[in-house]
Amino acid sequence: MPVGHTLETSVTLNVNYYPRVEVGPQNPLRIERDHVAKLDCRVDAKPKVSNVRWSRNGQYVSATTSHTIYRVGRHHAGKYTCSADNGLGKTGEKDIMLDVLYAPIVTIESKTHEAEEGETVLVKCNVTANPAPMAIEWLKEGATDFRYAGEQLTLVSVRAEHAGNYICRSVNLMQPYNSKRIEGVGNSTVALLVRHRPGQAYITPNKPVVHVGNGVTLSCSANPPGWPVPQYRWFRDLDGDQGNTQKILAQGPQYSIPKAHLGSEGKYHCHAVNELGIGKMATIALEVHQPPQFLAKLQQHMTRRVGDVDYAVTCSAKAKPAPQIRWIKDGTEILAARKFYEIRTTPTDAGGGVVTMQSVLRFRGKARPNGNQLLPSDRGVYSCLYENDVNSANSSMHLRIEHEPIVLHQYNKVAYDLRESAEVICKVQAYPKPEFQWQFGNNPSPLTMSSDGHYELNTRMENNDIYISILRIAHLQLSDYGDYTCRAVNPLDTIRTQIRLQPKGAPEKPTALKILEVGHNYAVLNWQPGFNGGISTTKYLVSYRRVSTPREQLLSDCSGQSFTPSYQLSGPQHEWIEFNCFRENPCKLAPLDQHQSYMFKVYAFNSKGNSGHSNEVLATTKVNKIPPPLHVSYDPNSHVLGINVAATCLSLIAVVESLVSRDTTAPMWEIVETLTLLPSGNEVTFKEAIINQMARSAHYTTATSSTGRSASPSSGQLGEDRTMALAETAGPGPVVRVKLCLLANHEHCGAYANAEIGKSYMGHSSVLSTSAMVAIIIAAISFVLFLALLYAFCRCRRTHAAKKQAAAATASTLPNASGGAKEYDVDATTVVAPSPSERNVEQTQSTLPPPPPPYYPTGSLDSKQLDGGMELTLTALHDPDEQLNMQQGEMQYQAKAGRYGQQQQNGYGYHVTSALGVDSDSYQVLPSSAAAAVAAGHHGEWSSNSQENNYSNARDLSQEALWRLQLAAAQSQQIYVEQRPPSAFSGLVDYAGYPHINTVTSSLSQQSFGQLTPLAAAQQQQPLTPHEMLQAAQRYGTLRKSKQPPLPPQRREQPKQQQQQQQQLADIIQDLAN
Repeated sequence: MPVGHTLETSVTLNVNYYPRVEVGPQNPLRIERDHVAKLDCRVDAKPKVSNVRWSRNGQYVSATTSHTIYRVGRHHAGKYTCSADNGLGKTGEKDIMLDVLYAPIVTIESKTHEAEEGETVLVKCNVTANPAPMAIEWLKEGATDFRYAGEQLTLVSVRAEHAGNYICRSVNLMQPYNSKRIEGVGNSTVALLVRHRPGQAYITPNKPVVHVGNGVTLSCSANPPGWPVPQYRWFRDLDGDQGNTQKILAQGPQYSIPKAHLGSEGKYHCHAVNELGIGKMATIALEVHQPPQFLAKLQQHMTRRVGDVDYAVTCSAKAKPAPQIRWIKDGTEILAARKFYEIRTTPTDAGGGVVTMQSVLRFRGKARPNGNQLLPSDRGVYSCLYENDVNSANSSMHLRIEHEPIVLHQYNKVAYDLRESAEVICKVQAYPKPEFQWQFGNNPSPLTMSSDGHYELNTRMENNDIYISILRIAHLQLSDYGDYTCRAVNPLDTIRTQIRLQPKGAPEKPTALKILEVGHNYAVLNWQPGFNGGISTTKYLVSYRRVSTPREQLLSDCSGQSFTPSYQLSGPQHEWIEFNCFRENPCKLAPLDQHQSYMFKVYAFNSKGNSGHSNEVLATTKVNKIPPPLHVSYDPNSHVLGINVAATCLSLIAVVESLVSRDTTAPMWEIVETLTLLPSGNEVTFKEAIINQMARSAHYTTATSSTGRSASPSSGQLGEDRTMALAETAGPGPVVRVKLCLLANHEHCGAYANAEIGKSYMGHSSVLSTSAMVAIIIAAISFVLFLALLYAFCRCRRTHAAKKQAAAATASTLPNASGGAKEYDVDATTVVAPSPSERNVEQTQSTLPPPPPPYYPTGSLDSKQLDGGMELTLTALHDPDEQLNMQQGEMQYQAKAGRYGQQQQNGYGYHVTSALGVDSDSYQVLPSSAAAAVAAGHHGEWSSNSQENNYSNARDLSQEALWRLQLAAAQSQQIYVEQRPPSAFSGLVDYAGYPHINTVTSSLSQQSFGQLTPLAAAQQQQPLTPHEMLQAAQRYGTLRKSKQPPLPPQRREQPKQQQQQQQQLADIIQDLAN
């Protein structure tokens, strides 16, 4: 092979391996019976296998990778093997267990178990389950308290009452694959038969009642029932013999009577018999009731003539039990009290409990002519009705009375306008049927139907022998107005009646006005309408007004003149009020006030005019609600009872009750006194009485007022509950309650009020209500608070005036403050003499405008908060850290020019502190050191302005302190502050008009604590607008402390100047506090 050449070759290696088998989805696989089981077989082999083989106990089952059993049974449980062969000579296989879960299967060898009385009974219960049962127990049907645990039931010395059905019950818990836990229950029943003779027999129904013609079935049973199964024997006690020789009526547990009759009534007996003996007999009495059966009925049709005397009809029927009898005419029961009829009923005993009832209806009474004559109104349908518990029966008669025609139409006039079609109606009642004739005016010739259709005659019949004849007149003319005569003739008599035809006009007045019903807020009126003038739309107006009743005439507050109904909108109080009833008659008038007297009258109106008023009627509305007493008190020592009653126009009585005993389920109250209360009008009254017989119980105490039984049903139960609660919680002493009732009706009462026991009552207290007392107390408290505020205001004015005078005196002595300085413990800063350049600046500064006057922003700052701010400032000045900050400001200022040269001996270091706390909206700026000239130059003016307004608004001090902060910024450019909440000063003050005031900067914003060179100090002294300066003050708030550095040597070299600085600072702080 040549040099540099490479030979390559490749070999492919294939590795074959035996099958590796996995089965699932779970091993063992738990499936509930009757569900689907799916066995999976997964094979990993090389070469791959084409199929697998499932086998069970060596027998082939399936050749699929997934073997499915769609309805698993108990016989499917066992081991299944999945095997796979890929030809390499070794077969892979894996076993999976199929666990079939099923509920307990309970079996008992026999469904019945027979035993003799006194034996021991053993019954075994066989249970098969997967998984094994958790519990096996025995139950008995009908005996909820019987439970016996275990597979075998053991009953020692059984008796007849042990007989019955016993249930063996088993429970297990199953957890199938991919399912929730299931509880399986299985049971089986065995009947325990204890041989015994039957016991007492019972017959149902125990009080049988059957109607004649109906069937009845009697059932017999025994307890204990007896075993072997007994036979039942029925007997009937016909002659009172209940011996063994008695004839057996029937055998079997039931005895039936298919069609009962009166002879079926009697006593029936039954008992049970088996081979072990005879049970006790049961007896019942069968009652057979008979519905009313008529012995004599009414004649269906009867005709009598008016004037016949002593007419009577009779009914007779028998029934069991005795029936009730009613006579009915045209659907309305006949009552003897109406004085038109007499009813006499005679009972007769027909034997066997059957009663024969004969009833006679006589047409007699004081309201009849001569007391016994028939009237035309006696016509109608009469029925005698017999009723008992079984059924009812009736017999009817249609009675017709022959009589002459009787006029029935209401008005003898009709009204129509010209060119209308008029109808003149003649309405009569008669039997036999009458004949009608019409005549006009004095013309004796009867009117007939004319060919031109001007006259038309028609007659029709209605019920109760009523006949109507109608004369129609077409296209009415003036000559048609007049009197028309209607002539009615029948075999008994002839009548004539005149009917006037007239033009339409105003209605006639109503008559016979009366009150049908009166409530607490309404009245129902009825009247007899007058002729409506021929206009069917005639309406009726009721006029009414409030009047005084006789018992109210002595009380002007209850008179009609002082009464204003809630629904009267205008007009004098004594005027009539009208209520539109439209065409309703009767008419319900509402709303009215309770227990008030009203006068009513009615009139009619239509388009043609009004009628006159009817007669007047008086009515008094009822009482709806009676108020309870306002206050009740009782003094056990003096036996004096006091009752406050609200203003009322009712005549009332006060019912006083005392608690006697609560030994029973409900407290027992006794009425001890009844007091009469007269109407009071608009005044609250006080009633006082001495009651000596008040009950005293050793178990009761007093209680405050509570609501008792009310006149209304809804509130009555609540009131009783509260008084019962009072009785239950009472202690030693009497318990008294009072209710108000109507004098005319003692059953109509209001709510109870429980009495306060003791001397707490006051008779004159009745003139003041609870609301009035509350108003007086509130007014008194308000007056006292007003006086207190007025006193505080005046005192503050005097205090501020005194402070103002003291401030003026202090300002006059400030130039010599070093001599009279107050001893404040404040370290002064070294005073440095001004340089020539500083003097030039001072001369320029003297030409600048004066500082601005104080500004008063919104907010609040009282004197107490100012005192707290001053203390906070003094504390801060005693801190050496703050002193170092002030000295650093002085050293920086020596390198630059001051604008207040002569007045500024050294720099000002100001502490921005909150005068109102962390969450306040106002800040107070206090100086740490000051030059005497600065304080002397402006102190007087500031003090005067601020003290002038301090009593009304203390917020000027915080604004004045802010201005001084700006002034101090020109002298000391370092203020150490901490982060604080925003202040109410934001954007409130604008000092743009004073450019000579330098702005304040913070040493925390890109500044250091070290000494600055004059050039650096000048660069840092960048002017800011007053608004930006205020925002900086708002962001940082109070001073932040730093570690205490060593004091500079200048502080120890000028003690005298330090003392002067302390005195000047103390004066400024005092000024701010004032």
